[in-house]
Amino acid sequence: MKINNEILKFKEQLKDANSIALISHLDPDGDNLGSLTALSKSLLNLGKKVYPIEFDKIPENLKFLPNLDLLSDNTDININMIICLDCANYERLGKIDELFNKAKYRINIDHHQSNEFYGDVNIVKKGYSSTCELVFDLINEINLPIDKEISMSLLTGISTDTGRFLYSATTADTLAKASKLVEYGADMMKINELIYQSKKFEAQLLENEVLSKTEIYNDYVAIGFVMTDQLNKYNVEVSDIDSVINTFRDTDKIKISVLVKQQTENEFKVSFRSKGNIDVGLIAKNLGGGGHKNAAATRITGVYDAVLNKIKEEIDRYGLRN
Repeated sequence: MKINNEILKFKEQLKDANSIALISHLDPDGDNLGSLTALSKSLLNLGKKVYPIEFDKIPENLKFLPNLDLLSDNTDININMIICLDCANYERLGKIDELFNKAKYRINIDHHQSNEFYGDVNIVKKGYSSTCELVFDLINEINLPIDKEISMSLLTGISTDTGRFLYSATTADTLAKASKLVEYGADMMKINELIYQSKKFEAQLLENEVLSKTEIYNDYVAIGFVMTDQLNKYNVEVSDIDSVINTFRDTDKIKISVLVKQQTENEFKVSFRSKGNIDVGLIAKNLGGGGHKNAAATRITGVYDAVLNKIKEEIDRYGLRN
């Protein structure tokens, strides 16, 4: 089914839906919160009742986004539509079975290669730069309201999910849309300063520690780790140091960069970054996760040494493909 047909279905259903829940994946990021706040504000401006849902803590560097005050973790609401944003797998939405099942219309809007088309309507463009770029298209396609705040949210999501327009999914259209969002009032300088130039000093100290202990594996893979006791030592959140994964990736020698982040005693979130044609999305998928060609993640349960061995074995299985 072509995406335009799905958009037309959504447009018709939207006429009937006046109470709408919106939700994105757990572990919020820029594209997650950008698409969630942007579409919520647009539908609110359209005259709809909106209930944006967010279960997890919002990262400090994204707290400048407009309309975060709309977010709630309450799912005891009456709705006739639910819109799931930037989430490839239904399970990553969290505990929403009751809410999802009571909705008359279930919409899935996403750009991940691994999307499972779990909605009744699936507005999915695999390989697109970001869900925020797709929401920008949707707003224009069906003439939804757009304003300065909506533009700010959308540009934030596009910027963060493209790695500041670095990743291969960034196209001429992506750049043109970013330019249009600036015309609508999005403040690119503010986004750059608050996301990329306002790191906590203590987070930088922890990053230095992580970098000093990073293992170089097979000459082209950098594997760093951060444990919960380190986070406690510096009094920072794991989201405060997410950018450390790019440091070795951005050198001439390293092709794949890995950051292993302890969640609980025996649970680790593993983030992957790569450049060129190396598909870390495939590596993450084989480890039970997913994502994009140059940026992906998974969760692995076990003691640290066993987790590390699993990662290395999968990287060895993939091999260095140029």
